[in-house]
Amino acid sequence: KVSRKSDDITIVFVLGESVRAKNLGLNGYYRNTTPLLSKVPNLVSFPFVYTPLTSTAISVPQILTNQSINSKTDKKSYSIYSVLNKVKVKTTWIGNQSPEKSYSIYINQNDSINLIDSFHDVFSFQKKLDENLLKPFNSILNNSKNQFITLHMIGSHWWYESRYTDEFRKFKPVIDSKHIPSLPKEQIVNSYDNTILYLDYFLNETIEIIEKSKSKTILIYLSDHGEILGENGKWLHAQNDDASTNPAMIVWYSNSFKETYPEKIQNLKLNSLKKITTDFFYNSILDLLDIQNFEYQNEESIFNYKI
Repeated sequence: KVSRKSDDITIVFVLGESVRAKNLGLNGYYRNTTPLLSKVPNLVSFPFVYTPLTSTAISVPQILTNQSINSKTDKKSYSIYSVLNKVKVKTTWIGNQSPEKSYSIYINQNDSINLIDSFHDVFSFQKKLDENLLKPFNSILNNSKNQFITLHMIGSHWWYESRYTDEFRKFKPVIDSKHIPSLPKEQIVNSYDNTILYLDYFLNETIEIIEKSKSKTILIYLSDHGEILGENGKWLHAQNDDASTNPAMIVWYSNSFKETYPEKIQNLKLNSLKKITTDFFYNSILDLLDIQNFEYQNEESIFNYKI
C-alpha cells in the first residue's frame, strides 16, 4: 500500500508563467529585479533549470506528472495529485489562468479548486492580478497539517503591461503597442523586468503569510518555461532558445522546516548550482514526503545529494 513517512508538512507550489532565470536579480542580473527576495533568509535560487518544453500546454503536464522531459508518451502517467490523494495529503489548486485541456485533468484531482478568474488568458478583458491569489491562499493555509497548495500565476505572460500595477512601473519607457516588430527592444525588456519586480513582491507577500502561520512549510517557485527577449531575433516563448528553456526557480523554507530537516536543506543548497531539468519536481515532492511502496526517481530529487 502506498504510504508516506513524513508528517506535518505544508508544501506550497507556486507555478509561474514565462519567467526566465537570467532576469532575476538573485541570479546576477544587472538590474535588481528582486529587491525584496534578496533580503529574505532561507531562500535558495536555482539558476540552471532546463526544459525543452516551452509552452504551458506541454510543460505543465510534464511538471505535474511522472513524465520526463525525455518521456515516451506510452509511459503510464501519474500526477503528483493522484499520489498525494492516496497518502491523504490535502490538495488545493488556486489559479489565475483558465486551464488548458492538457492539464485540467490534473487540476481536477485536487481536493479543492479556486479559479479566481476562470477566463483569464491572453484574450481576457478582466485580467485579475496575481495578488488576488493571496486572499484565498491565506484562508486555507492553516486548514490542514499535511497539505499541498498550488498557486498558478499568470506571471510574466505577454501582454506584460497587464501583469502589474503602476507602482512597479520602475523601468521606463514601457511598451505602448502590442505589435512587437514596431517596438524598441528596450521598451519590451523594461516592461518584462517590471513583471519580475511584481513577482518579487508577490513571492515576498506569500512568504510573509506563511511565516505568520508558523507552519513547517517549504515553498517551491518554478516557472513553466522561460521567455525570449530578442535573442537571435526571437520573442516570447513556444520556441527553442537558451532563454525560453531556462525557467526561473526559487525555494524558500520556514525555520521550523529547517530545524526538522537540516540534511534536506543542506542537500538543497549543495544542488542549487547544478544543471537540473524540470523532472526534479515530481520526484522531489515524493522524496520530501518519503513516499513508500511507489516507484519514483529518488536520484532526481533536489533534497537528495545524488543529482
